[in-house]
Amino acid sequence: MHVIAPFSSAATPCLRRSGHSACKPVPVGLPRTHLATARCTQHAAPSAAAPDAPGAAAATGLGAVDRRTLLLGLLAAGQLLPAWQLPALADTPEITTVFVAGSTGNTGRRVVQQLRAAGYKVRAGVRDVRKAQSLGFAFDAGISIVEADVTKDLKSLEAAIGDAQAVICATGFSGVNPLKVASVDEKGTINLVNAAKARGVSTFVLLSSLLTNAAAVGQKNNPNYKILNLLGGVLDHKLAAERYLRASGLRYTIVRPGGLRSEPASEVGQLIVSKEDSLFGLDSDPGRAISRDTVAEVLVAALQQPAAANMVLEIVSSPSAPQLPKEKWFNV
Repeated sequence: MHVIAPFSSAATPCLRRSGHSACKPVPVGLPRTHLATARCTQHAAPSAAAPDAPGAAAATGLGAVDRRTLLLGLLAAGQLLPAWQLPALADTPEITTVFVAGSTGNTGRRVVQQLRAAGYKVRAGVRDVRKAQSLGFAFDAGISIVEADVTKDLKSLEAAIGDAQAVICATGFSGVNPLKVASVDEKGTINLVNAAKARGVSTFVLLSSLLTNAAAVGQKNNPNYKILNLLGGVLDHKLAAERYLRASGLRYTIVRPGGLRSEPASEVGQLIVSKEDSLFGLDSDPGRAISRDTVAEVLVAALQQPAAANMVLEIVSSPSAPQLPKEKWFNV
């Protein structure tokens, strides 16, 4: 079961619990069967990866995988860029590698794509290695697939984070048992914060949701808040995780989006940013939904802009909104 935002037809980011307990690098070889059955789960990025890039076969160990199968995998990944086409990191030289929790989720996979397009190396934390491979992660030498489950022990998460200097958390519970929501959306995020601190991570970016703090700011009777919170009090658990992160001493950015949509920004609308506890999914708000592509862009930009340090940003979009320059995204 996905958490459905009442102000959108799309689900919030989600991550099911996994049986994986180990946390280790995974061989990058991609079985042909998973490529052949891969489905494209997001819109293609403008720049396509070149299947015959210099050294590509040697870097991934793909050997005799045919061109058509390779292209299917790259499309499933949103056409990830090969390392030789990536820009040099100029904005944040102290951050070169980012750990992404929930990398195979509908938003997480877009975060991985945006990070690679920006030139970062990625440690893609996943519960399902085969799913990560089917998305094309194994074709990019700049992506290390690592098993990671935020509900498991701290040491496994520390190993998954590895040498990353920053963490982006894009996890969220998905399932049928509301009693288990807290294990991901609260305790899982807290586990990840603790693991990040233990590894000496400098920056932590958390994907949360609008209305987490609704009850405290006069929105307890907001129908959006009531409906969303029916699933195990998910917004309350997200709020507890937010508070823990804010008190952790890490440089943090918390991003609260409206209803998540899988359509591109050209269909959903331009980004609108606002300070915390100011958007509530109401008809009177400037927007109620947002493209997952835009959300991923904002999460990555939080690593790059000094104004994003130690703040909560609420984001929605609207077709009538003017285009907002990236350097102003965190000036609220």
